[in-house]
Amino acid sequence: MKIRIIGCGSAFSFKNFNQSYLLEENDKRLLIDCGRNIPEALNHAGVELHSINAIYVSHAHADHVGGLEFLALALYDWQKKPTRNPIGPILIANEHLMKNLWTHTLQGGLETMEGFVADIRTFFKPYAVAPNKSFLWEGWKVSLVQQIHVMSGSVVMPSFGLFIEKKGCKSVYFTTDAQYFQPKQVKVFYDSADLIFQDCECSGVDMNQHRYVFNSGVHASYAELAGFPSANASVLPLELRKKIVLSHYQDFVTDNRDYLDNPCDWEAESKKDGFSGWARVGGVYDL
Repeated sequence: MKIRIIGCGSAFSFKNFNQSYLLEENDKRLLIDCGRNIPEALNHAGVELHSINAIYVSHAHADHVGGLEFLALALYDWQKKPTRNPIGPILIANEHLMKNLWTHTLQGGLETMEGFVADIRTFFKPYAVAPNKSFLWEGWKVSLVQQIHVMSGSVVMPSFGLFIEKKGCKSVYFTTDAQYFQPKQVKVFYDSADLIFQDCECSGVDMNQHRYVFNSGVHASYAELAGFPSANASVLPLELRKKIVLSHYQDFVTDNRDYLDNPCDWEAESKKDGFSGWARVGGVYDL
């Protein structure tokens, strides 16, 4: 299986439109989350839209589902105009999230397209995954891992990362937009994975002084992950950091500056702190 880094969202970035992932196996493609810039992202990556067979949504934030309406309309069969048994891609999500995807995000834009009353099954083949269950994709076992994601500073929202494994192959864990924390039921996935794609917010980090200033409280902070003393973080074991590919949100990282506009070679600094490096749009990982 190949993992391609593409850009899908744009919540914090104009240049990189946030990294997301496209899994490729047996001529099948699974897109992990799809922000509103997915048309530009796929075009930039040279990916044919109709080659996407399945889409996974980790949680219902605008930068993660913003592209679903575009995909629904672009992949709909406008000649046959089916209202049931769609030929669109499989849409995979936790079952509670699946119930909300239509009513909270897609219904207003898609329900009355072309004069018929639609629902989510008009445009996608919904595949709801029950809590603590997994699904198979092209021979790979894919487990949903519930994580912590905080909204408005206090409201805890569920976000579902992915742990993907197959006998005889390396396993990979996608944190898909969440804070880092270590209850046993989540730590086991960090420990078991051979490769970890970890969301990492770089705002509020003074890399000149290796000092934590602040973070949004939504994502894991670089200072927390690297164990800066000012972040009051639990230091990750070196064996774990070696497996982590960091996925940033901010343009200043690409510009080799920190949040306070200090010059910063983020790639070199991350290697000093024991990480594998940074996910870059266009990068390919082969499992």
